[in-house]
Amino acid sequence: MKYTLIVPTGGIGERAGAGLPKQYIKLNGKTILHWTLSKFKDFTDISQLLIPADDNYLDEITNSIPKEFEGRYKITEHGRTRFHSIFNSIKYIAEDTDYVMVHDAVRPFVSINLIETLMEKVKKYDAVVPYLTPTDTIKKIDPELNKAYVQRTLDREFLAAVQTPQIFNKEKFVKSYNYAQINQFRGTDD
Repeated sequence: MKYTLIVPTGGIGERAGAGLPKQYIKLNGKTILHWTLSKFKDFTDISQLLIPADDNYLDEITNSIPKEFEGRYKITEHGRTRFHSIFNSIKYIAEDTDYVMVHDAVRPFVSINLIETLMEKVKKYDAVVPYLTPTDTIKKIDPELNKAYVQRTLDREFLAAVQTPQIFNKEKFVKSYNYAQINQFRGTDD
């Protein structure tokens, strides 16, 4: 099985307040992007790496790519939103790719075990995402009352805080993105 890994890096990380997108902040001499990509470098089934990115940071990106990805990566045009960045990369997915994996550039603490588990599960389910059950109490706000009224408390047992990497059957992934583009649907994850 062959995987294409897409790691969007177009975010500007305003909340980090570093004056630099957080994926390019250095930790222990390497960028956060480098540490993130390093989690995937030894997976030989990942035959392609696509990085939708801002052209203003090409040096930072190039210097962040582990040598194991040499000859297997392409920097693509980022978009106005995460959706657009991923959509811009779809045309570069290798023909022989079976699965598409999407991971956030600023999530370097993903475990190798989680990646392996997801890569195995996607073969059965066609689409897999990791999640955490929220520990906070979550309220549904009434949108018609300008967020001034709590409608109800949601049962956190049935809620999921979705994480990455997310992995999909390539054909279904591409069809879904094309459908979303045509119908102007914009999700907050893949």
